[in-house]
Order: sequence, then structure tokens, then C-alpha cells
Amino acid sequence: MKQLNRKTDRGRTGISGKRILFFLFLLLVAVVTGLLWCRYTWGDRQDRQRYEKLQEEKQKEGIPKLRKRYRDMVGWLEIKKTDFSYPVMQTKNDPEYYLHRDEKGNYSFYGTPFLDSRCSLESDNLIIYGHNINGRRFFGYLQNYRDREFYESHKNLCFTKADGVEETYPIVSVIKTDIDSDCYRYTDIYNDEEYRTLVKGIVNNSLYRCEGVDVLEKEMNEETVEAFFHKYQFLTLSTCRTGEGRNARLLVIGCKKV
Repeated sequence: MKQLNRKTDRGRTGISGKRILFFLFLLLVAVVTGLLWCRYTWGDRQDRQRYEKLQEEKQKEGIPKLRKRYRDMVGWLEIKKTDFSYPVMQTKNDPEYYLHRDEKGNYSFYGTPFLDSRCSLESDNLIIYGHNINGRRFFGYLQNYRDREFYESHKNLCFTKADGVEETYPIVSVIKTDIDSDCYRYTDIYNDEEYRTLVKGIVNNSLYRCEGVDVLEKEMNEETVEAFFHKYQFLTLSTCRTGEGRNARLLVIGCKKV
């Protein structure tokens, strides 16, 4: 009888031990989650303050002076009458250097928008990358363009090059795609056939038909090369599509005549 009790006691001890280990595991998970959340919240606050400061610098000093301070800055991107307004960086030898770095090269959860390393400011297709931050913040703001009604109120992208000249790019397409899209393939185009292929893909794959596309298509259908080749410069903004797959991308594309 005593032997039976000892077995029962050992069984209870084993169960209690498992409960303690399970409790400690849950505690560890809670602590790690809390620390990560604190780090995210702190980083989020720091990035918000950083961009507020950059906005003030832009207003007071102008873009050419900022270019002297931040050597990798190639321009400034914005959507008028919104909070979407950011410097654009480029590092040709290290293409994704600013993926998680601020304008000074320090770690940043948001990172800083950057121009594709293959591009010059005169390229046929300027491709700019930025993070999709939850809550449609940072380049996540571009998710608003899935809604045509939002587009109707915000039809233009503005890009000011480092020399201070602001250019307006009317939006011609909003595309749900992936990392294999042809829109990433072309930056500088050297023949009329590739140029038309790029433009057709941009126009035909849009979620909805944008204003100004009729004129674009009319010129594209002209028979002579001179009528269309290299007559437009495209500005392609690229970001992830949260919850739709690791390789899913959203593109908002504007263009202007050159």
C-alpha cells in the first residue's frame, strides 16, 4: 500500500513539473514578445520623429542643401496634400543599403526609400522601393491606390531631383504583381520594341484605367519610332502587399513627357 502511494506521489510530481515548465515557457514567450513590442514601438517613434525633422529641414533649407548634407540623397518624393513625403537615396555599389538604414546610415526599422541601383536620374523607368508599414504608413500608404476613389483625389506623384527641380508624374497605372514583373526588368531601354512592351504592360495590367492613358496609347500606336520611343519617363513606386505572399508587390506608376 505504501509503495502504491509513492508511485502516485511521483506521478503528481511529474504532472506538477510539466505545469511549471509550461508556465515558464509561457512567461518566456510573454517577456520576449513584450521586449520585441517595446523595441518596435520605440523604433516606430524614432522613425516618426526622424521624418518630421527631415520635413522641417526640407522646408527651411531646400533639397539642394540637404543633398550636400546627405551624400546619397538623389531627390525627394511626395504626394501633394498628404503626409507621404520622403527623401530618396541611392547606393549603386550596395543596392539595398538603405533598406533598414536612415539617411545617416544608422539602423532604422522603416529604412529610407531608395532608387534602383541601375537607374540614373535620366533613366526611362525610375524605380523607387520602400517598406509597407502596418496601418498604411510609409510606403504602405500606397495601398490606398487600390481604391479608385482615392486615386481620383490624388492623381499625381511628385519627384524633386537633387538640383531642386520638381517634376510631376501623373499616375497611369496601379498594379498588383510580384517580384518577377517586367516593370522591374526595364530601367534604361535601348530599342522601340522593348519600350512599347514596357508601356503596354503598365497600361494593360492596371487595376483600373487612369486618366491620360488614352493619349499615351494613341502615341504608342503610331507607326514611326520617333513618335513614341523615349518620349516618356516613368516613375515606379514599389512596395510589398502585406498578407498576400512574400513575393507579392504593389506598383504605383506615374509618367511624364520628356
